[in-house]
Amino acid sequence: MFRGNRCVIGAILSIKERHYIAAASHIFHKTDIGNRVQVNGKEGIVRKFLEDFDVALIELPSNCAAEITALGSAAVMEDAVLVNEQRIIPCRVIRAGASLLTLLFSCSDMPQPGDSGSPILQEKKVIGLLSSVMLGNCTGTAVSSGVL
Repeated sequence: MFRGNRCVIGAILSIKERHYIAAASHIFHKTDIGNRVQVNGKEGIVRKFLEDFDVALIELPSNCAAEITALGSAAVMEDAVLVNEQRIIPCRVIRAGASLLTLLFSCSDMPQPGDSGSPILQEKKVIGLLSSVMLGNCTGTAVSSGVL
């Protein structure tokens, strides 16, 4: 929680023996590095914004048990799923670059506001985090796991 807003945890990373959450940074707009957020009742600290990719890194307290997310590389023209605690949405990776993925969704089952930062999985590995959707052509953009 940040200022009463829920956000989707996209991945939990281990960097230099510390645990970090990767989440959509636009949730934290107008905030500063060092601000505190609630993570399952524990206090995390916003440590870095990857401005070009809409990703915030939030450091978890050292006493917070966390399972590190398995990251993978996107397979183009293969099925994937967007997963968060509210929804599972099938999609297909139609383009994969070094930093961004393009996803195709069913027009009847599109991500909604609040799904930003949701992990995109293929073969049970996170290949990216949802960044934006284009309702007009049922596509979305995700930050590649290579950026994380």
